[in-house]
Amino acid sequence: ENAGVVLVEALAAGLPVLVTDVCGYSVHIERAQAGKLATSPFNQQQLDRMLCEMLDSTSQRLDWSANAREYVAKTDLFSLAERAAVIIMKVAERKNDV
Repeated sequence: ENAGVVLVEALAAGLPVLVTDVCGYSVHIERAQAGKLATSPFNQQQLDRMLCEMLDSTSQRLDWSANAREYVAKTDLFSLAERAAVIIMKVAERKNDV
């Protein structure tokens, strides 16, 4: 899954998410406060520790879940691809006009 749609779907479903900071949609996980963000450079032990912390904290998972649903309700995440395509087309048209 190279587009990150699975992360948007997870937010919409209220699922807490563990992502790396190089993931394109990680900004939404961070803004939503809907999970944890593993920093670069990648470190498997860090990721393992963060996952265990997430699994051990029921109250935090409930908070992340509520935060995710609230973020999706307030943020238009599902038309990002269409908006990007419009911007790309406008830039291409301008280049053709020059």
